[in-house]
Amino acid sequence: MLQHRRFILFVGDILSLVFAFMAMVAIRFNLHTQQSFIGKQAELFAWLFVIWLIVFFVFDLYNLRRVNPNPRNIGLLIASMVTNVILGIVYFYFFSRAGISPKTNLVLVGFFALVLLIVWRRLFYHLFTVRFTRRIATIGTSPLIQELRAELHKHPHFGAHAMHWDSIEHATDGQLINILIAEHTDPRGLLTLSKQLNAEAMTLGESYETFFAKIPLSLLSEEKAISLMTRHESKATYVLYRIVEIIFASFVLIITSPFLLIAIIARLIEDGRPIFFNHERVGKNGKIFLVYKLRSMSKDAEKHGAVWADHKDSRITPVGNILRKTHLDEVPQMWNIIKGDIALVGPRPERPEFVATLEQNIPYYFLRHTIRPGFTGWAQIKYRYARSVNDSQEKFEYDLYYLKNKNPLLDIGIVLKTLQIIFTH
Repeated sequence: MLQHRRFILFVGDILSLVFAFMAMVAIRFNLHTQQSFIGKQAELFAWLFVIWLIVFFVFDLYNLRRVNPNPRNIGLLIASMVTNVILGIVYFYFFSRAGISPKTNLVLVGFFALVLLIVWRRLFYHLFTVRFTRRIATIGTSPLIQELRAELHKHPHFGAHAMHWDSIEHATDGQLINILIAEHTDPRGLLTLSKQLNAEAMTLGESYETFFAKIPLSLLSEEKAISLMTRHESKATYVLYRIVEIIFASFVLIITSPFLLIAIIARLIEDGRPIFFNHERVGKNGKIFLVYKLRSMSKDAEKHGAVWADHKDSRITPVGNILRKTHLDEVPQMWNIIKGDIALVGPRPERPEFVATLEQNIPYYFLRHTIRPGFTGWAQIKYRYARSVNDSQEKFEYDLYYLKNKNPLLDIGIVLKTLQIIFTH
């Protein structure tokens, strides 16, 4: 069944490429007078599309777990299409025929293909995770398995929980199962059962990462914590990240400077000075630094000490409410990025007062401080604003996923999703 779905996905990708070429032809050519030239272009692009489909395989886009239209997978699709356009330039340079070097046509086809592929994969995801839901079976008796079953019932678009067995000895074949999730199970027996059911076998930890893009604290052992703690980026990667971050932050400051000026004037008229609210945050390795924000609360907002902000916090002024909704209050943090206090993407830095409490109540919370905090992050786009210790623990589980899976493609997806949130919320 999984192979059938991969085949349908593959056919849809082919049709997306064909329709992208047809869209380019409709824009660029006269169908009545340029049929011969269109035919030559079609032959060239047909061979190029074979290369593009191979690139999709290389980028693991036919792994059904990559169909979920989350930031990481969309970023992966974008990266594959950028690679394809570059390969197209090389291809047309070396294999041009009769002076045909369709640079503009290539860009148009690449753009249309990307749009159609995103639309197609979203449709595919909807069809096979909502309309044609995957059937999931679980094996085990631990609270973790029970929690997973409850989560699947709360999120039916991930798959329908169709069967449960306390142990592999109680399992029976002849069931229609697509995914088999087990904990503390004999590997040989699990392999045999997955073959009998023609189902994909998955560990409990892998299922949480696949379905919910987080790592539950209850699944984090000391060995896994050490593994996350000892992941280091190379100096070359760090330098490249810093260059991109500085360019991005400088660009944002320049583009938003007129709006910042208006915000500063409005802030002065409404509530006077101070304009900026600089407070301490905990950075990498526990280093304390000042984060810069436009003040959105009244002057005496923290006269009784630091507290978590409520959804409709009475301390937020009318102008401050506009600043928060437009996210202009966060723009000064671009200077923190330029200084190197924070990265563009990473776990959001917390205040020292909160960190002390969270480290006492949340195991392994110190792992957040093994990398640079970020202006935006995986937990920020996956979960609401933290207003309690329980919220912070939930967000920390998403941070753990980011710590394990951090890579440029995931970061690109997070930035794109952040931009989408800014302009749509």
